[in-house]
Amino acid sequence: MKQYNLNTKYGRKKAREQAAQNYANMTPEEKANHDSVGCVFALVIIAIMTIIIFASGGGFSDLLKWGTR
Repeated sequence: MKQYNLNTKYGRKKAREQAAQNYANMTPEEKANHDSVGCVFALVIIAIMTIIIFASGGGFSDLLKWGTR
């Protein structure tokens, strides 16, 4: 598998194509595992941002403001 220069438009395109091809070749169990890792990562980021906003004195309205950006 060739490594492309991600600093170029061509390299980013080829890397995206490689990633899509790798995902398409996964078994359903591997896809479920891959997707669950992404969901857990997103939930952790949201939880950290919620803690930071409330710890800094912001309220629920500040949390909603952050969530809509």
